Amino acid sequence: MSRTDEQDEQELLTRLQQQMKVLDDAYEPVSIPSLASLEVQVKERRRIKRRKNLIEMFLFWIVGLMVIASGALLFLSAPALYLGIQAIGVGAAVTAAIIWAGKNRKEEAHHE
Repeated sequence: MSRTDEQDEQELLTRLQQQMKVLDDAYEPVSIPSLASLEVQVKERRRIKRRKNLIEMFLFWIVGLMVIASGALLFLSAPALYLGIQAIGVGAAVTAAIIWAGKNRKEEAHHE
């Protein structure tokens, strides 16, 4: 390396160090929370999540029971309609599965 290259590098390093000092002065140091405060935060989040999960599970059971009850009432009041809805649902599921399987088979053939 020539002398000018070394001088350029030194100048560059000096400027970088000055800019880093400006950045360090501009931002306040980060305060690290204590272990006890972190544990309190974790416990609070777990409590909130547990409560949220209990509410969701309770709502899931209520909706599920309503669906079962409405299905039972439909079956008791109009068995033909109930069986028709079941047949349409099974037919739609089988059709969707066949279309999906055909689509995957075409994609695999295209990639080969």
